[in-house]
Amino acid sequence: MNKNTSKNKNIYAKLAEKAAESTDLHLLIKNIIAETLDYMQAASGSIMVYDNEEDSLKLYASSSHPLLSKDKIKSKTTKVSKSDSIAARVFQTGTPIVCAKMTNKNSSKLKAARSNDEGSFLSIPLTLTKKTIGVMNFNRTPDQPSFTEDDLTKISGINTLIASLIDKENLLERIETNRKEITALYQMSNMLSEANDFKGRLEEFLTKLANELGMKRSAIIRTINTKYKDSIKQKLEIIASHRLNKNQLENMFKSATEKIRHKLLETSVYDANNEDVPLTLLFDDGNESSEMYCIPLFVEDEGLYFLIVSRDFVEDDEAQAKKHYRFLQVISHNISSAITREKMLKTIWNNQEILRESAERNKIFFEMSKDLGSSLDPYIILQKAFNQFNKVISFTTISILLYDDLDATYKLIVQPAEPISLKYQNNLTEKIVNLFKDYPCEPILTKSNLTTPTFFNPQNQGNKQITTFKHELHLPIILGNSVKGLIHLARKGDEEFTSHELDITSQFTGIFITSIKNALIHKRTEKLAFTDPLTELYNHRFFQETLSQEFTRSQRYKKPLSLMIIDIDFFKKFNDTYGHLVGDKVLKHVSAIFKSSMRDKIDTVARYGGEEFGVILPETSLEGAITFAERIRRKVEESFIEEGDKKLKVTLSIGVSCISVTNCTKTSDIIEAADQALYKAKAEGRNQVQGYNEPEVIYEKTH
Repeated sequence: MNKNTSKNKNIYAKLAEKAAESTDLHLLIKNIIAETLDYMQAASGSIMVYDNEEDSLKLYASSSHPLLSKDKIKSKTTKVSKSDSIAARVFQTGTPIVCAKMTNKNSSKLKAARSNDEGSFLSIPLTLTKKTIGVMNFNRTPDQPSFTEDDLTKISGINTLIASLIDKENLLERIETNRKEITALYQMSNMLSEANDFKGRLEEFLTKLANELGMKRSAIIRTINTKYKDSIKQKLEIIASHRLNKNQLENMFKSATEKIRHKLLETSVYDANNEDVPLTLLFDDGNESSEMYCIPLFVEDEGLYFLIVSRDFVEDDEAQAKKHYRFLQVISHNISSAITREKMLKTIWNNQEILRESAERNKIFFEMSKDLGSSLDPYIILQKAFNQFNKVISFTTISILLYDDLDATYKLIVQPAEPISLKYQNNLTEKIVNLFKDYPCEPILTKSNLTTPTFFNPQNQGNKQITTFKHELHLPIILGNSVKGLIHLARKGDEEFTSHELDITSQFTGIFITSIKNALIHKRTEKLAFTDPLTELYNHRFFQETLSQEFTRSQRYKKPLSLMIIDIDFFKKFNDTYGHLVGDKVLKHVSAIFKSSMRDKIDTVARYGGEEFGVILPETSLEGAITFAERIRRKVEESFIEEGDKKLKVTLSIGVSCISVTNCTKTSDIIEAADQALYKAKAEGRNQVQGYNEPEVIYEKTH
């Protein structure tokens, strides 16, 4: 073994030892640079990492760097798109550059990253899975030997190690940032749903928002057009605020309007088509230059609602502005839902006051409104409403056709007062559908967006089934400015519906529709919290909560519980070959197959992470779960995705475990067992199902 080979092995051993001992990744990378500096016999060294949002290379870590001060590293940035520096060229091309001498800088089109770099210079790309994430630079002084091509061989391997560590640290930082953002969103959303003074909740919410984002002032406002004599004036109302009164708000808008007017006279005007850059309005806040975000809130009302926030203006702070804008966009949906919910609750409370003024009918309506407010399940709300309403008006059936914008479908729900035949059900469905076609509904009712009708059990049980009805009463359901459904009453006897009963039905419709809208808002908010937006499957959080509940239930009642972990074979290849849009298409395609294969209200399928999915199968043996998994695998294999003139095939690898076969004391045991079975399926050639048959979970580092 020659001396160089021995030294190479020595450096790798040293780096491996440091990597094994350190828990601070950034400190580890700095130590590795120091070791590598000594190994490369360089005077100084640095790592620059690419910042995508600013299109620049930023100083990440260094050793013996001339820009080091006692307490911090001065910011060093190289713009990739414009720079002619060596580091930028290496990043752009992915090809290392060796400069024997840097003293005569005017002779080269490329420049060193620092004006005082002299001697020999070596810059190599930091590449991970064919993607360049930064560059590593080394400098030798004029009195040291120049770098040569041999030094590239010498450093080979170390740059990959450093790239992987940087990528890991960035990933952990992103995960932590996302965790903090989700936690903040969750806490703030909970704040809006607490049962106390609504304005106080909003103001507490705005204070929390200001602290979270470092905002100076904020407010939720409402604008209304009012008619004054022959002109229309806009009235401004502050719903809640943080360090912002009406005069300050009007001054903010006045100052921002002036600045926009001046801006339009300049040659450089804001590009409204650039969606990556959020529009902020500049204004003078006292003696300070500030900027504000104006986010619309979508609330069904005659007025327009906005979330207004401001902060001190910071030059060249585009990345932070984008981050704030994204956060505000997400949180605006929660505010909109909270305001809409509060308005609906007030409507319910107002209706309750009106109902107290009437006789027996109003007492029933009052009881009905209390029942409706006690549940957020639309089906329970409807059953309670229908049962109560039958005490006011007699009917054979009461039906509601309503558009659910969450599922983009029309749902027909029918409550019979007495048993009805299949013929009655078919005739009623056809009648309601034909009636609704005459209304200016939005969207139009079609066969594809109408779900299978739901028929509740009759309120009064009997032996004889009713086959037909003679009279009917129907009213449109209007949400916002659109017809979104129909309420329909039918009678079997000779008694016709009266105009008085029409008025009562109209009053009844107003009461329970408010509760239905409230329930749908809750359902929408709940779905957003627990659903993966791309695949519309449950997300990882919901998967873990459901698995914990099913695990406890299975242990208590000694029932089997099986788990499938599914992985899309060679998913990265789809992304690398056809791009992320096709990758998303693949995820949606297999997700649709998973959803259509599950047992309704029994099984749970979720996007576990990336291209992995988890399926919880309560009261299912290992053999049954493997059979089910094989059926899904075959369905996916036999399908294809059309991309242009190509038909792309997708296959799955699936691991299955069951607590009846493997002793599992916690949920992580059944996950680990399924994960190991998945690893085996992939190791044995992919596109197959493997079950975990061991009696105990053996934790091995297999993947």
